[in-house]
Amino acid sequence: MPKSSAVRVPASSPIVAWRRRREPEVVKSTAIGTFLEHPSLAVPLPPLVRKQRRLEAKIAPLSVLVEEEKACRAEIDVLLVAAGIAKGKGVTCAGYDIAHVERVNKRLDQDVLVLKLVEAGLAKERVFDILAESTEIGDPFTWATVKPSKGAKVRA
Repeated sequence: MPKSSAVRVPASSPIVAWRRRREPEVVKSTAIGTFLEHPSLAVPLPPLVRKQRRLEAKIAPLSVLVEEEKACRAEIDVLLVAAGIAKGKGVTCAGYDIAHVERVNKRLDQDVLVLKLVEAGLAKERVFDILAESTEIGDPFTWATVKPSKGAKVRA
């Protein structure tokens, strides 16, 4: 039996680590088949996918600018607060209305509510029933994702 000429490299080798750094991250595919298996997708989907990818490529460089703009607004807000501008009030500058806005993220703490209602004399089961009956469930958010398939060679 001839020996193989391949050399085994240990997983801890710097070469293996270098290759791992260069290889793209493997993303698990959620695909259940090709779009051609669904006749209603055969014509409209490819142009929309190409359009989405072109648009994503155009906006990618702007992500840095979005972060810079947020940081700039934060600096402006610090200046307004330091100047004593109250929430909901503002000044004008260079033709713009500059306002200091505060919004508290209010949320009902269900655990505290249950404890307080039980302390007030309601049965714990009744409190849970009331919470279940009064909980409003909205429509779920839905969206599509468009990412290159594993191993696919795609153009921008």
